[in-house]
Amino acid sequence: MNLLELFSGIGGFSLGLHQAGFTFDKVYFSEIDRHAIANFKHNFPNAQHVGSVCDITGTSIERPDIITFGSPCQNFSAAGNGLGLQGAESSLIRYAIKAIDYFRPDIFIWENVKGVLFERHCRDFWAIVKALADIGVYQIEWQLLNTSWVLPQNRERIYLVGRLA
Repeated sequence: MNLLELFSGIGGFSLGLHQAGFTFDKVYFSEIDRHAIANFKHNFPNAQHVGSVCDITGTSIERPDIITFGSPCQNFSAAGNGLGLQGAESSLIRYAIKAIDYFRPDIFIWENVKGVLFERHCRDFWAIVKALADIGVYQIEWQLLNTSWVLPQNRERIYLVGRLA
């Protein structure tokens, strides 16, 4: 199996999937912060950095079976500016959606702050769901989960999962 982790940071999805028992032949990751890239490479020395998410569909990587992404949340966060998809950071999710449409992985997983479900972001959330549904080949489900169930912190996050229908 191949994994593509977008907005990878230091590799939280890769680590979590590994700890859940998944093994990957290839791990690709997209990140722009040089410190996060170095940390990811330290944690996963065989992983291949594929550059910015903005250029992901121009890379020549093997088709990923799973795409994961925790797209920037600043514009959806309760403490953020409230710009939602109009914000420079949160609007980057369009590149993840483009990658899903391009690669057609078996599964994709999106994680974000619960603020994406706030009333002021309701249209943005449904625009994201619609863009993913319009790809036309995925069954999509989501749930708000509290990370305190698995981590020593009390943080609610939305997880949206798509799988080939």
